[in-house]
Amino acid sequence: MGFREPCQDPRPLGSMSQTTPVSPSESENNDAPLKLSGRLRLRSAIGFVAALGIIAFFVSRLELNPAAIWITIRGADPLLYVAAFLAYYVTFPFRALRWQILLKSAGIARDRPLPKLPSLAGIIYLSWFANCLIPAKLGDAYRGYEIKQRTGASFSAAMGTVVAERAFDTVVLALLLVSSLLLIGRLEGPQADVADKMLIIAATLMGLSVVGLTAMWFLRERLHLFLPKRIQSGYLRFQDGILGSFRKAPAGAAVTFAVWCTEAARMFLVIQALSLGLSFPHAVFLSLANALLTVVPLTPGGLGLVEAGMIGLLMLAGVTKEEAVAAALLDRSISYWSIVAFGSVLFLFRRKI
Repeated sequence: MGFREPCQDPRPLGSMSQTTPVSPSESENNDAPLKLSGRLRLRSAIGFVAALGIIAFFVSRLELNPAAIWITIRGADPLLYVAAFLAYYVTFPFRALRWQILLKSAGIARDRPLPKLPSLAGIIYLSWFANCLIPAKLGDAYRGYEIKQRTGASFSAAMGTVVAERAFDTVVLALLLVSSLLLIGRLEGPQADVADKMLIIAATLMGLSVVGLTAMWFLRERLHLFLPKRIQSGYLRFQDGILGSFRKAPAGAAVTFAVWCTEAARMFLVIQALSLGLSFPHAVFLSLANALLTVVPLTPGGLGLVEAGMIGLLMLAGVTKEEAVAAALLDRSISYWSIVAFGSVLFLFRRKI
């Protein structure tokens, strides 16, 4: 398709193996993901304070009955809850498979083999752990750093594959959101208003992704010339990482579809565990709408925003406020708090070896 090799610097330096000279500025950028300095800790603290503020405001407005919430949680079917937990963790092998496809498609790490699927899944899991503690999705940079360390590939090119993942997610998410609303049927009143807003957000994100990728493709030989010279080579590797990822677009899209169907299955199983009586299309809509709430990472892992959004959407679907809160707590115990718990163990284990 005419792409440059993403592991090659556009200057005559040869292949970007581990022994390739790296400029001081690029080296500093590559090491940045692991330097959780005081500034990052402050940003994380501010994110958690914001999340607690959102939760406190939302809870104060609902006038909840804690006893009723606890009774609802205790009445959940434990087998269905475990099934929801397993469904969620199945997404990580799928995500690892998709990343492997994109890395190979982009020509990352020609000099040394890529990590195996379990290792890629572990890298993704730790990046999610970081994103649960630090806002702005800085955990994503950890993935690029790990690929550079393990293969000698360009950090910029590896990050290009991560951005390509986001583009796959955005397009598939928007298409599934539309499909779920068609299956749910006609909505009226506040439900219809919320659905319209979600569709507008999803369509906007998909449009931006498509337009951005198209512009990058047509301007691939010229766009870097408008950038400062010191970052042109890094940008070109980043660009090639993105565009090269789409050599196997059908495979990437298929695995992305599997990822989001499994995410929806988790939500559906939580709903079924509490006997809320909502259909699978409702679960698809809920899981995708919650994903949209994390697009702008104002709080770590969407903490506070996702819970508030899920409770509001469930209440619009006719679920009582106590049941909605119980569902949000159960779901987030899987998709957020289990990541924090298990990720802490994995992080400490990896530091010791």
